[in-house]
Amino acid sequence: MNSYPTDKAFQSLVKIELQPDERGVQKVKYVVKEASESELKEIYELAGENRLEATNDHSIDNQMKMLVEYEHARKYNAYFLCLKEESTLIGWILIDRATDYLTGRQVGWISDLYVKKTHRNRGFANLLIEEAFHEFKNQGFSDVRLNVYAHNVKAIKLYEKIGFKDVSKFMKIEI
Repeated sequence: MNSYPTDKAFQSLVKIELQPDERGVQKVKYVVKEASESELKEIYELAGENRLEATNDHSIDNQMKMLVEYEHARKYNAYFLCLKEESTLIGWILIDRATDYLTGRQVGWISDLYVKKTHRNRGFANLLIEEAFHEFKNQGFSDVRLNVYAHNVKAIKLYEKIGFKDVSKFMKIEI
């Protein structure tokens, strides 16, 4: 079983870049923070595209379905962490909790992870997941889980590279 990164390891994974402004003053380039109302608005606007990519479901009501899920999670104290570059939203992760139905234990749950297409393949999903681990550790969780659709091979590879392991298979048959 994977353990959470140590603080030292965590600090090396979550890099906040500094860049000088026109006067040479160092300014933070990337920030991970809890989503504000304006950031939530943008997250909600992208909900349909996010759900399509995650599920491969081409429903016309993808946005509405995702918003229902977001609101349900937030009703039970889930919250979004967003990654920003100055005023630009790069991506987000939804910090949640769930119950392991075999043991009855509460576990950390990543309900949603999304990085905008223009910012992919630059390590931002990793950064968001590592920040989520930090949040979960601070909340007392020692176990973090998520669900990913089988068609989403790129996400599966990312999760496996980080250390996630299969714990069950959710299967279906059309009859």
